[in-house]
Amino acid sequence: MSPESPRTALAREALRLHHRYQCEVIERFSICPWAKPARSKDRVRAHVVVDATHDTRALRPIVDRWADDARAEVAFIIVPRFHGAIDAFESWTAEVGALRDDVFLSAPFHPDAPKTAGTVHFLRQTPDPTVQLVRRERLEEIRAQDQPHYTDIFDLDPRDLEGGNAPKTVAASVLAHNERLIAREGRAPLRAVIEDIRRDRNETYSRISSWPA
Repeated sequence: MSPESPRTALAREALRLHHRYQCEVIERFSICPWAKPARSKDRVRAHVVVDATHDTRALRPIVDRWADDARAEVAFIIVPRFHGAIDAFESWTAEVGALRDDVFLSAPFHPDAPKTAGTVHFLRQTPDPTVQLVRRERLEEIRAQDQPHYTDIFDLDPRDLEGGNAPKTVAASVLAHNERLIAREGRAPLRAVIEDIRRDRNETYSRISSWPA
């Protein structure tokens, strides 16, 4: 049996780490109430970009395939080798979202958030920079069943949500949902889990002998 290539190892480990974040942060603390049902019903898709370059055009066939798959409600594009700051990744996320914005809404998740970060950025600390795509039709179904809460995050910029000029009807419900979580649990338990996953990431990637070309 031939040894596993660094590219294969990176993709496998990036998916494993993302799964930890989804289960131990998002699902455990009920940050997104419909995350676990979507995963358990095989309605979640994921792709890891293992290259050092990040040409969004190369992702078009993947996003198109998800768009044509009616069961794909949520999808993640994980980019472990994206070394830009949060602002740069937000811009890149917008480019990815524009590929099929007729079908999906996009949101950036990034591991680098200061300790003073607002609730939205704090809870979005994935192991690797990650674009989340959510099917528009699914969001509309959820909103029709319940009052808007976390799901509406995909319509708004995190800086707007945490700023004084945020749209009150939606932003207030988003922040109230997440801030109740923080008030109930405190930041320490969530931060401990996030930091443990980050340590896992650093140790795991350091064991990969060389980054893929």
